[in-house]
Amino acid sequence: MPRESARLKGLRLLLDGRLTVRHVQGEIVRAECKGDSGVLYSLGHFPSRGWECTCPARTTCSHLRALMSVVTVNGK
Repeated sequence: MPRESARLKGLRLLLDGRLTVRHVQGEIVRAECKGDSGVLYSLGHFPSRGWECTCPARTTCSHLRALMSVVTVNGK
């Protein structure tokens, strides 16, 4: 079975109701996302640092993909 892409997994996390946006102020976005293992990750967008997630992924993870699918920052 092929591995699920971060984009598709992000959509699945979103559809499963695992993403919670906690705070939005201007371009600052703070959220939490429950991963498949049950671990709750903190994530968000910060103008000076960009997109961040506390999971161990080294690239744009599925948690961020879920958040990016519902948040627009600077029209992007």
